[in-house]
Amino acid sequence: MRASLSPSAPFLRLVAAATLVTWGAPLSAQGNEPSTGAIDAQVWTAVSTTVVKHDIAGMTALYHPDAVLVTPKGTVPIAQALAGWGRSMEVMKGNGSHASVAFRFALRQDGVATAFESGMFNYAVTDSAGATTRYIIPFEALLVRKDSRWLILMEHQLAAADEAAWNAMTP
Repeated sequence: MRASLSPSAPFLRLVAAATLVTWGAPLSAQGNEPSTGAIDAQVWTAVSTTVVKHDIAGMTALYHPDAVLVTPKGTVPIAQALAGWGRSMEVMKGNGSHASVAFRFALRQDGVATAFESGMFNYAVTDSAGATTRYIIPFEALLVRKDSRWLILMEHQLAAADEAAWNAMTP
């Protein structure tokens, strides 16, 4: 004997089907506009500016308070990493060195509230004698949008790359 379906059963099937279709659709098909321009302005350009200006307070503002830094050596709360970076900035400022950083991306998946970005950064330190040392680091980042601001939630720095890898990545 077959149980009769309640009057709401067709509606529930429709909701289930719509949910499956929505989950399977790409973000752009769901009406979410990519936020790459806003992320560039609020995060990556801002990171570059804070590095040049030795501005650890400005850099701190770019990270979610609970952010995590992941490196080949392990994981640390971003507050711990920022404390070390701040000390390095003060030393560089004191000895007449300056730094810059540039970014290139291989993958950018972003919507209105979350983003995942993968690429490389090229961090260059020039000492007071004019000698430049470069650190080319592949990285991944998770970002969240909170109160209309993009914040880095997780930064994963991978093992260092070389100049050839940097040059192979499209700017």
